[in-house]
Amino acid sequence: MLDSETSASSPAILVEGLYKTYPGKIEAVRGVDLSVADGEMLAIMGKSGSGKSTLLNLIGTLDRPDKGRIKIHGQDTSSISNLARFRREEIGFVFQLHYLLPHLSLLENVALPIQGKPDAQMLATEALEQVGLGHRIRHVPTKVSGGERQRAAIARAIVNRPRVLLADEPTGNVDSEIESTLLDLFQALQSELGMTLIVVTHEPTVAERANRIVHYKDGKIEEIAPNPENAVLKDVK
Repeated sequence: MLDSETSASSPAILVEGLYKTYPGKIEAVRGVDLSVADGEMLAIMGKSGSGKSTLLNLIGTLDRPDKGRIKIHGQDTSSISNLARFRREEIGFVFQLHYLLPHLSLLENVALPIQGKPDAQMLATEALEQVGLGHRIRHVPTKVSGGERQRAAIARAIVNRPRVLLADEPTGNVDSEIESTLLDLFQALQSELGMTLIVVTHEPTVAERANRIVHYKDGKIEEIAPNPENAVLKDVK
């Protein structure tokens, strides 16, 4: 449940004064401020080692910042007592590797985050149909293509209908044709389900699908630029 500060005009994600340093004085995040609008697709671009994945992990509450705060739909994540439950209900994750369990069917893999729900299989089937895999639900990961495995990973990420989807180099292991299919899918999730997406990438072909592009270097945001080809959201700083 959202706190009293939440309103229809609030950003989906608000990051203020964020810092994260790892042992060896590696400053992965240095004073980052960022606001992501509800329903926006934001791309974070930067070289390997720039800290962009760390920033994504902090936003997704997989890691804790040293300083600063993150608010997701009005909730300050530092005050959430059960972060695992919050992540499960509010945030979906897609990574470069699909991390599907090879001995389980696609249906069973997608249903894992909602185990115990009486309608788990129905919801998992719907998620697989949403990504175009309704005909593959009984297949195990080794019996489908690489692109289909990544689509199944996206289905698993959205099975609980989170409002925020975070993707870290989601097209890093696929060819350009499959990349285009996956990006079409992300845009469909954005428009049809109203999800807010943040995609970490070093590929310009991925970033050009976003509404805005964040250029990230050495733990800091260098520039936030609207994408003139897809800047459908207004008044976002």
